[in-house]
Amino acid sequence: MQQRLVPTSLLLAGGQGSRLGGRDKGLMGYAGEPVAAHLSRLLRQLGGELLISCNRNQAAYAALADRLVSDVEPDFPGPLAGILAGLHACNSSHLVVLPCDMPKVDLALLQALLARAAEAPQLPCMVRAGERWQPLLCVIPQVLLPQLEAAWQQGQRSPLRWLLVQGARVLDLSADDPRLYNGNSPNDWESR
Repeated sequence: MQQRLVPTSLLLAGGQGSRLGGRDKGLMGYAGEPVAAHLSRLLRQLGGELLISCNRNQAAYAALADRLVSDVEPDFPGPLAGILAGLHACNSSHLVVLPCDMPKVDLALLQALLARAAEAPQLPCMVRAGERWQPLLCVIPQVLLPQLEAAWQQGQRSPLRWLLVQGARVLDLSADDPRLYNGNSPNDWESR
């Protein structure tokens, strides 16, 4: 019988918001509240501890998470740094990762991703929509921390490349799955 994973959850909100004119993407409005508040409630339904990776506005994020993590290097080195910090803080067997710019992800998608990951719990698992990879929507076994540390020290900064090297399993979704809507520009948020 397949084991049910109860992961630590990591909401990635540590970027510099360069496509938003420097605005903090996790604090963009969605359905009348910061998107991080909406996604934090969603991740809490998975049952484990909730971490938020942020590099500014810690007071705003602290109210939404069990713990905050920050990049170990300055100047916003990218999402793999947030994932690395999350794996360091992870207190369960797996870390589920969700970027803060995907406000339409739902519980059914997260549960499907966790079920797919549980089929081979020693491997990471990520989403692919048609031909497009979604490496920041993934599940990573905590035991892969040494491999990620080594890759980081060797200069790896691409979550997709690192996950593929680890033999990541895939949850395939249709190319037009509306749950994978990605908010990157101010207009993407103002129209929601």
